[in-house]
Amino acid sequence: MTDYAEEQANEIEALESIYPDEFEAINDKEFRIAVYPEEQDEENPRGLSLHVTYTPNYPEELPEYEIETIEGQIPSTYYNKIRESVKQIAEESIGMAMIFTMVMAMKEELDNIMLDVQKAEEDIINEKRRKEEEAEQAKFVGTKVTVASFMEWKKKFDAEMLEKDAVLKAQRAKELKGKLSGRQLFEQDKSLASSDAKYMDDGDVSVDASQFDKEERGGAFEDQNDNEENAVWKSFDKEE
Repeated sequence: MTDYAEEQANEIEALESIYPDEFEAINDKEFRIAVYPEEQDEENPRGLSLHVTYTPNYPEELPEYEIETIEGQIPSTYYNKIRESVKQIAEESIGMAMIFTMVMAMKEELDNIMLDVQKAEEDIINEKRRKEEEAEQAKFVGTKVTVASFMEWKKKFDAEMLEKDAVLKAQRAKELKGKLSGRQLFEQDKSLASSDAKYMDDGDVSVDASQFDKEERGGAFEDQNDNEENAVWKSFDKEE
């Protein structure tokens, strides 16, 4: 076994110990390690894997590797950022075992994605709350009054007042009608006189109240004339 092969075997053994659930051996030179963020989104879980194939001179040269999506979707901008980060770490680690640092770089970028997603969600919630607060405050802000808007309001107000006044007058007239005296009701409703006639016995005399008033006033006038004439004759008798 060459020194490179021994180093590669030792690294695989260490990786299997560090990632007992995430490590998947394909053969003695090829394997895959699953990578997940520290805080997973239960509704939209995300996961990647680092698929590695050792080259003959690894770790003195870069291994062949691919970054694969195994769960969820990673936006292309983030995916490219992960690839660049992993490549930079690998190039900086030439000459020593580098798979662990490559996996950690992927995990860090996944964590950053989750932080960005959380921040975006918080921004959406805050924006929604801000709009709700603005809408609530707008309820207490009066509408700017112009001459045209005031005249339109006054026209509606006057019409409403006239309508209310008419209703009040109608109610008042109805109340007054209910408080009329018996005589007023009798004078307003002539049917009351005719309705009483059916209760009269044979031989009863129907009395016309209006005629009664006239006769009463006429008799009083005649008595007054008789008294005045007597007074005149008495004065003549005294002179004689």
